[in-house]
Amino acid sequence: MLLVMVALMLGSCHTKKTTTTYKPGTSRPVKIPDEWRTLDISLSASDNKKLYREIKGWLGTPYQYAGNTKRGVDCSGFVLQIYKAVYKKPIERNSAKIFEKNCKLIDVDDLREGDLVFYCTSRNTKKINHVGIYLKDNKFAHASSSSGVKISDITEDYFINHFYAAGRVVR
Repeated sequence: MLLVMVALMLGSCHTKKTTTTYKPGTSRPVKIPDEWRTLDISLSASDNKKLYREIKGWLGTPYQYAGNTKRGVDCSGFVLQIYKAVYKKPIERNSAKIFEKNCKLIDVDDLREGDLVFYCTSRNTKKINHVGIYLKDNKFAHASSSSGVKISDITEDYFINHFYAAGRVVR
């Protein structure tokens, strides 16, 4: 009996639960791993799975100024690591320099997965000092100085009031 229970427990460790949903406009089922549901974003077959998988692995990483590892990371370090892992694209290490040297300015209405959103969060300056990666449905991933790596909504008052620009990395 004990042997059977151990075998069942070990066998279940390697399975991934999935939810079957249907892509809008089609009758073709799309399997979405349950682990992605913690992102609080509805994913479809056309979404960049590597991007979401990589971001999920960073969620909850504590904030650390000038950090760029899963032991601690700041906003530009987080973006740099995601771009390196997902897009194989080297970018600058500072949020203002990422905007200046790696991006072209885009309209907020043109945001797509992987685009960057830039903020000025200091009181007495209009200098970019925060960056995040746009996902979809007004959500973006970033390293918050108070909460670490998390997903936020660009339509929250704080982010509306501190928004500077949206940019697309020139690949």
